[in-house]
Amino acid sequence: MKNKYIYLPLAVLAVSLSACTAPKKDIAGLKTEIDASYSGHYDQSLRHEELAEEQQKIASRVLKHWEKDYYWNIDEKQKALDAAAKASHHRLESEKELCQWLSEVHGQNHHSADTIHHVAAHFKTGSAIPFKINDEDVVHLGQYLQAHPDATATVTASTDTVGNSASNQILSENRAETVKQLLIVHGAKAQQLTIKAIGKGPGPDNTANLENRVVTISTTHVSHIDCQNLK
Repeated sequence: MKNKYIYLPLAVLAVSLSACTAPKKDIAGLKTEIDASYSGHYDQSLRHEELAEEQQKIASRVLKHWEKDYYWNIDEKQKALDAAAKASHHRLESEKELCQWLSEVHGQNHHSADTIHHVAAHFKTGSAIPFKINDEDVVHLGQYLQAHPDATATVTASTDTVGNSASNQILSENRAETVKQLLIVHGAKAQQLTIKAIGKGPGPDNTANLENRVVTISTTHVSHIDCQNLK
């Protein structure tokens, strides 16, 4: 009879414990929250920095191993080289993300109220293919517009006075489009660019004036480009 009373409380306890179900693990929700904690350029920069440090530790551990003349094999060598390469990759990505964050924070400080006009290209009479391009300005402005999505530029094209007004209007539109595409190649977005085709430039009729066969780019003063050496 004594044993009966000992077993009864134990049985009740077992039933009680089995009735208590463990809370459901929300793995997907936790992963989402963790991913959210690394959103944004600044947090991505920190994440890449963490990954770079992890890979550096792996490579450094192998290096110390070698320096102490411990036994090593080919697999260890490749592991170290791969880790060092990954560390360099993540360090560069960290710098890029940090640069993007800095641009977001103080990018507006790079703008000036002054409008600058850049002569981007010259053309032969009747041609929409430039025979001379100011590559330095085109590349610089394309990169600037890419780094500053809020910035805009106006691409203005004209012709000389050879030919009729209708054909020269179309020609100036084509010239402006040519330079617009060059800016896009170097990073600008189409929505940042406005085409202004003015057709014939000033001067007497039927005059092949080189100064009128141009495309200019007008934008706010390019005072700074963040991290332009990061590739």
